Amino acid sequence: MSFTGKIVPAKAASLRTPTFARFGKLMANRKARISLLFIGMILLIGIVGPWIAPYDPAQADYSAFLQEPSAEHLLGTDSIGRDMLSRMLYGTRVTLTVAVMSVGITFVLGTAIGVTSAYVGGWIDNVLMRIMDMLLALPGIILALAIVAVLGPSQTNAMIAVGISSIPSFSRLVRGAALSVKTSGYVEASRSIGSSGRWIILFQIIPNIMNVLIVYTTLFIGAAILDTSALGFIGLGAQPPTPEWGTMLNEGKEYLLDGWWLATFPGLAITIVVFLVNMLGDALRDWFDPKAQTKSRA
Repeated sequence: MSFTGKIVPAKAASLRTPTFARFGKLMANRKARISLLFIGMILLIGIVGPWIAPYDPAQADYSAFLQEPSAEHLLGTDSIGRDMLSRMLYGTRVTLTVAVMSVGITFVLGTAIGVTSAYVGGWIDNVLMRIMDMLLALPGIILALAIVAVLGPSQTNAMIAVGISSIPSFSRLVRGAALSVKTSGYVEASRSIGSSGRWIILFQIIPNIMNVLIVYTTLFIGAAILDTSALGFIGLGAQPPTPEWGTMLNEGKEYLLDGWWLATFPGLAITIVVFLVNMLGDALRDWFDPKAQTKSRA
């Protein structure tokens, strides 16, 4: 018997797994490559920012009052002489931490409510969804404002408020995805052999809607950054002198003519990060959607 073909080394063959193949398809998407590159850079800045900041972000220098961007202060100084570059670097960590933690609250509670509602059904489903509908009647930012008004303005309370305010819409989306999995054959088979509802939810429903959860979570990060910055802008988020982009934007609005850089740089940072996160969410949606994978090599 004749045999033709190339001998693939064992090490090389081991790398050709479905996971690496799917990751390769993701990297073939230009939006994914660009967004992941810049998001990685922003995350790195958030991590090392306090160590590379040229000045103390809370140290006032009244001799450097409202200086324009220069070689000494690359992004200028604010109304009491604090270096804007240092405050932007510190603010990256603060803003991203609050946004990611708030989305973590949304993910855990929203997934629990959505999956439980879909799997259990009946009156529990009706009660949970009617509560979510009542909360959805309020815009997310209004609900967050109400929560902060009760808890008090602070960075931690802003994180909790943004996380809770996003639960209704997130749980609704998760419920829809879980309902499509609930009626699948493998779930019915697990029920027939006596598997517990908890086991089915944790090991069959949630893993099979994880692609939907990842896409939704990524998109909700962008919304959380906007909501967090909005709370900071109106004084209900991180409190001075904590450098947070929304708070810095609020401080800069008083000097739009004399100090254009005070509001411009925080505003640009918020816009760019939200745009990149949404771009990554679109790329992940295309990656997980089999119909869109053939179009993702743009």
